[in-house]
Order: sequence, then C-alpha cells, then structure tokens
Amino acid sequence: MVVAAVILASACSVANRAGTPSLGRVGPSSAPAVGAMRVQSLDRMLVRRGDLAEVVDDLAPPLRRTHSLTESVGGYIASESRDDRQVTVSMRVPEPKLDAALDSLSEFGTVTSRKVSSQDVTEETIDVEARIQSLNVERDQLRELLSKVTSLNDVFTIERELARVQGDIDSMQHRLEHLRSTSAMAELNAEFKKRREPGPVSAFFGAIGRGIGRLF
Repeated sequence: MVVAAVILASACSVANRAGTPSLGRVGPSSAPAVGAMRVQSLDRMLVRRGDLAEVVDDLAPPLRRTHSLTESVGGYIASESRDDRQVTVSMRVPEPKLDAALDSLSEFGTVTSRKVSSQDVTEETIDVEARIQSLNVERDQLRELLSKVTSLNDVFTIERELARVQGDIDSMQHRLEHLRSTSAMAELNAEFKKRREPGPVSAFFGAIGRGIGRLF
C-alpha cells in the first residue's frame, strides 16, 4: 500500500508539472510571478543566427578568412562545401562576436543578403531547470523508498518508476545543455559566389555600348 501511494503521488506530480504554466508567465499562482522576477533579474539568453550571401571575384580570400576568424574568436567550422563557383561555410562563433564576424566577412565583394535573427530562451531555460530540480527530488524519494521495501514486486515497481524518472531527468539535462550551448555560440552561415565573367557575346555588345556612349 505504501508503494502504491508513493507511485500514485509520483504520477500526480508528473501530471501537475505537465499542467503547470512555464515560469515567467503571469498567472493566478505565485510561482509564475517569481519566475517572471527571476527572468528580469537574469541576463537574457538569446539564440542568435547570422546569414550572409556575397558575390566575390575570388573564392580563396573569404574562405581563408572564415577559418582564421573562427579560430581567432574561439569558434569552429561546423560544415563546409565548395566547388568552382561557390563556397558555403557554417560556423559557430561566440554570441557577442557575431556582428563583428559578419562585418569582417562582408569585406570581400558585394553583399547580396545579410540577416540576423534571435530567439529568447530565458524563460524556457528557467522552466527546464525547475523541472530538473523537481525530478531530482522525486528520484531521491524513490531511492529512499527502495532501500526500505522487502517485497520483490515492490522492488520491481519502484525500479521501473526510477528508470522513468531518470529518463526524464536525462532528457531535460540534454535540453538544458542544448539551450546553454546554442545561446553561447551563435550560428553563422556564409555563402560566397564567384562573380560571373561576361561571355564573348556579352563582352562584344558591352564594348559597342561603351563606344556609343563615348560618342555623346
């Protein structure tokens, strides 16, 4: 009976967490208000992304710059592809260095597109941290109960519940690590296309046009 009561309480706890609003949202209970104050007192956690498209005369200089830049700011190259006409590089750079990195890579030719987007994950991070704390308490209670029961059925029941709770903790920990890493290291995608040289026909008519222009 004791084991059944604990398992039922655990299930109710999970249901309550599932139905509880995220911390930081205004609601009738006091917890969201506390969360809102915590969000205001903490530095905002932003997941930022920069996208740059540029037309260049030579692909080699911007490619070298992407590697030297990421190394100098403590970032890294996530992926890279290239051919004779185009180079595409995806980098991760410290979030405060994103704008300066975009400026540095914009110096090699004609920028055709430059965008910066951001997502505020402060409230979600606080919510995930609170859920982890709650799950840790639940896990500790189950471990304590497991040390006291003697029935084999009770042991199996509690161990099953422990495995479920630990799985939830691991999942939340992975999410928290992802939020922290993506807010610390911004994503920067740069695409460099080689400027197309005019063909013989285009060059011929271009020369005629310039010649006619000089007559007037």
